[in-house]
Amino acid sequence: MRGTTHRAPSHSPERTSARSAGGERTVVDCYDFYDRIFPECGLFDLTDGIYNGDETLSHERAQDNQINWLLDQVGCVEGSRVLDIGCGYGTLLAAARGRGAAAVGITLSVPQARHCLENGLDARVMDYREIDDAWHASFDAIIANGSIEHFVQPIDAIEGRANAIYRRLFKICSQLLDPESSSGRVATTVIHFHRHHPDPHDLLRNPLTFVPFSNRFHSAMLERCMGGFYPDEGQLERCATPYFQLVTEVDGTEDYRLTSEEWLDRTRRCFVGKETAPRIFTRLLPFTVKRPAQSLSNLAMLFTASWQWQFRGPSAPTRLLRHVWERRPSPYTH
Repeated sequence: MRGTTHRAPSHSPERTSARSAGGERTVVDCYDFYDRIFPECGLFDLTDGIYNGDETLSHERAQDNQINWLLDQVGCVEGSRVLDIGCGYGTLLAAARGRGAAAVGITLSVPQARHCLENGLDARVMDYREIDDAWHASFDAIIANGSIEHFVQPIDAIEGRANAIYRRLFKICSQLLDPESSSGRVATTVIHFHRHHPDPHDLLRNPLTFVPFSNRFHSAMLERCMGGFYPDEGQLERCATPYFQLVTEVDGTEDYRLTSEEWLDRTRRCFVGKETAPRIFTRLLPFTVKRPAQSLSNLAMLFTASWQWQFRGPSAPTRLLRHVWERRPSPYTH
């Protein structure tokens, strides 16, 4: 590994973020819940694939397409130093390693970090806001693939903190990039509000207080199960302006719809499979005993298809946007 990435502080996968409270606790619980289901269904990628208009393409090939697109966009080659914010099960880390890059991932999920470590990948249980000076100027490129949706919570939107949170994210990214690197790029995939912009107060209510399967019902179900509040279209670009300029925007909503429908199909089949169902329920039992309300909510979301709702139809309420950001020259980078 070249550069200074080796100076990064080491965090045990047994450590959890001290800032995971309230809505952020929901995010941790969400991934803990799905960690007990998705691997049994052969699912190790937790964001969109790229199908290139071919609905017959396999889920695995689409995921490979998306990971390679992200790595290409940030110029990941042999010797590159890459930070993956929200690394999941490490599929992007493994692909970067396959290119000869030195890749580090951070996640709030202990099971995900453990999975990465067991596969020889460098993953830390860490909140991106906890990154300290030891990591400054240590990377050539940064990728946040589906994690930014969790960074703002409904209470942040209610109290007017969303823009400040996004600005701080881009400031942290600018500090982490080596000013002498030839890349200096950040790639993100983020769900944005599009045709339906919910009242953040509604998201804090019980979904059952709304008409079943209505927009407000699905939005409240997503918040209860997943945590987070999406940005508006253009909001990230405005917040990034002091540090980065947007160089690429790609609409991946249809790709996410196809990916999400595959998730739904596989999980439903696994819940009734003779071999998979007993393993899933055995793995879910400890979580359900510990977090019964969260477990029941997540099970309900699987069968109401609230996650899939947000990408369906010509009037889909959200858009998945892939963005590539390029570091602005000084003095804006500090």
